[in-house]
Amino acid sequence: MSIMVYPREDRLEKLSQEEIISSTKLVIQGLEALKSEHNSILHSLLETIRCLKKDEEANLVHEKSSLLRKSVEMIELGLGEAQVMMALSAHLNAVESEKQKLRAQVRRLCQENQWLRDELAGTQQKLQKSEQSVAQLEEEKKHLEFMNQLKKYDEDMHNTITCTSFLERLDG
Repeated sequence: MSIMVYPREDRLEKLSQEEIISSTKLVIQGLEALKSEHNSILHSLLETIRCLKKDEEANLVHEKSSLLRKSVEMIELGLGEAQVMMALSAHLNAVESEKQKLRAQVRRLCQENQWLRDELAGTQQKLQKSEQSVAQLEEEKKHLEFMNQLKKYDEDMHNTITCTSFLERLDG
């Protein structure tokens, strides 16, 4: 005898993926047992057909064997679908894992990007200060050059006045 497993209709809550996979594994085991049982019954019916000589009894056994074959085909279909569900679950788990890895990488890249922006802002501030220092030094240099020119002018004027007064004294 086999045990049929029916889904509970009164249960409206969502099943987790692990629960679905666990249930699917149980269903696969049940279907495998059912398939084995059907195949053994089918085998015994085929042996009975070989031994029977009466047409009426043979027809009944043929009918039963054809029903059993259909049942085995349905069981095999169920097994195939369960295996597809298992493969799909494994694939979805792999996709989810990859998605988590990519999210972690995006977070890391965002942090690195923010760090680079902070570094850039600091470097830009240093550049601005350096440019201000250069501009201030250039202004100071121009002022010193101007003061040197004035000093030379004053010295030239003083020498001219001194030479002029010396010449005036010599003339006078």
